[in-house]
Amino acid sequence: MFDAIVSKFQRVWSANDSEITRANCGHAPFSRLVEARRLLTTVLSGSSTARTLAVQSDVLMDYSRDMLHSFPYRDVPPCWRELYTDAGILKALALGLLTVPGIADRSSNDDGTGLLKQALLACDSVLVMSGSSGPGRKAIVYELIDLIETMIEGRQEVVPSAQKRAKAGVSVKLGEEVDQKLLPEIRYPIPRLHLPSLDTFQQHVNSTSSRTPIIISGAIDHWPARERWIDLDTICRTAGPDRLVPIEIGSKYTDEEWTQKLVTMREFIEQYIIGRSCGETGDEQKPVGYLAQHDLFDQIPRLRRDIDIPDYCMVGPREQDGYQPPDDVLLNAWFGPQGTVSPMHTDPYHNLLAQVVGKKYIRLYAPKETAKLYCYGSDEGSQAEEANMLGNTSQVDVEHPDLNQYPLFAEAEYVEAILGPGEILYIPFQWWHYIRSLSTSFSVSFWF
Repeated sequence: MFDAIVSKFQRVWSANDSEITRANCGHAPFSRLVEARRLLTTVLSGSSTARTLAVQSDVLMDYSRDMLHSFPYRDVPPCWRELYTDAGILKALALGLLTVPGIADRSSNDDGTGLLKQALLACDSVLVMSGSSGPGRKAIVYELIDLIETMIEGRQEVVPSAQKRAKAGVSVKLGEEVDQKLLPEIRYPIPRLHLPSLDTFQQHVNSTSSRTPIIISGAIDHWPARERWIDLDTICRTAGPDRLVPIEIGSKYTDEEWTQKLVTMREFIEQYIIGRSCGETGDEQKPVGYLAQHDLFDQIPRLRRDIDIPDYCMVGPREQDGYQPPDDVLLNAWFGPQGTVSPMHTDPYHNLLAQVVGKKYIRLYAPKETAKLYCYGSDEGSQAEEANMLGNTSQVDVEHPDLNQYPLFAEAEYVEAILGPGEILYIPFQWWHYIRSLSTSFSVSFWF
């Protein structure tokens, strides 16, 4: 089990350390990593070595995490991503080995589940924080996760059962809580097409004159997710209740109080999905939690099996109007309760937004309306940092605009729709879009 993964990891780091060098990382952290690796080679000899390794690797994770946060995300030197990755793998292995009989003595009522959960958190921290940087590392992390989840599977209730949720007044099926009376009136609807041919869609995407949003139906009806993801228990079990995921806290990312945090999938569902539906606190101002724009399917491949990349992503948009397509289709998950908002913004690529569960209100503005949308950094005296960070985001509260402050917004033309389960919205490159969840919602975006 763990000893086989230890051997693989030893071969991986021996073959290629890439950016992890004394020159790049400095003498002290590099020396600590060398010592931690030495401990791993002898870890099977006794619990004291495994416990020491767990402590040392935890120190390395803390140090390299601080270094990750010392730079803008895109400017982090590769050595710190790779050091954080190796430290996390070492920690997970040490904690896992401490559950092996003969290596650690535990009280009779301790089955090692706590240690295994800590090991799982270390693996997810590596996937989320550093992307498992370094040659061969991601395969090691995936193998560790599969082993750890197998060991802890079935030891506890995943989330409150459907019966408990029904008794508490929480909808058993996600997306059922839409209040039809509160649905926005659609005055300028987005055209809908049922399964257009690839040729038709490609012509639409590549035509500068007719390249507008459209809603496609019938293209994802075959996805297992269409049936499986309407149930919270299924989502939590498939993803893994103890998997660590990044969430946004706050109604929208332009708010001053908006922040981010890492929580387990169980915590996210219980506190921000079930908790808001139950109204446990009686406080309508309870913070909104949103698992937004995260490549959950790379982190948790088992969820990836419930969806497919739509064939429409393969049409090959022309490199026009400054457009540079990604090297591969980019997937992101959007999972949250009723009331989550994505402020009006643009994306760097063409986008297919697939609505799996629930409903969303969406409004779109063409690029020609940009001057009327007041993006951050467009005002006189705006800070350069603001323009760089939010230059693709409008300052206007779309559904409640301050027309005294943003008078031209009243003249901006738009199209809109309520996107329902099983539908895909095509959002062209450079089109502005605003999105609000009308119910608990799970969407998948495909940048192509």
